[in-house]
Amino acid sequence: MVVTRFRRAARPALALSSPPLDHGVIQRAVDEGVLIMRLALTMATKNHIIVEALREDRSFDEEAVGGFVRRELRALALEQVGYANRMRIEMRSLTRPPRRSASKLEDARTQFSMLTQRRVTYSALSSELDRLTRDERFVADAVEAARAAAWDDLAGALTSHLDRVAAVLLDPNYAAERGERMRAVRYIDLPRLAR
Repeated sequence: MVVTRFRRAARPALALSSPPLDHGVIQRAVDEGVLIMRLALTMATKNHIIVEALREDRSFDEEAVGGFVRRELRALALEQVGYANRMRIEMRSLTRPPRRSASKLEDARTQFSMLTQRRVTYSALSSELDRLTRDERFVADAVEAARAAAWDDLAGALTSHLDRVAAVLLDPNYAAERGERMRAVRYIDLPRLAR
């Protein structure tokens, strides 16, 4: 005896489409994204310059820092590609044929439209960041902004340290208490260090 199993016919995928994209909105989002990425890039590059100078004892090298900027821009562009791919996956999940009421179908259409706008925006931002890796002026400006920010941070830290030292030297009790502090170093601190 042959047992036949019946399969349900697969329901067709939903045909969702989004209304025409607003390219002005996309361009504004890309412009804002570039500004945000520029700030993140400046901060990462500034930290790179400081670490190279203080920890690695390396002099500022504009060409090497330019290479760092380009690598960071590529990483930021790839991050945006990942976000665009995630939107594509989310869009695909909306076209699967679950049973939907009319209101849920309308929600799916709205969400599909929103995800399409985001996917296109992430893709456009990725393309713009990729273009900026080849823009010598943008890279040079990013290097200079990071160099200036690194110098400001270092100058601020040095000024703060010197202000603290000057405050100690200007303390009217400093000379009177110095003898007691030196005795504490000799009889307490040095014996502890010798152990």
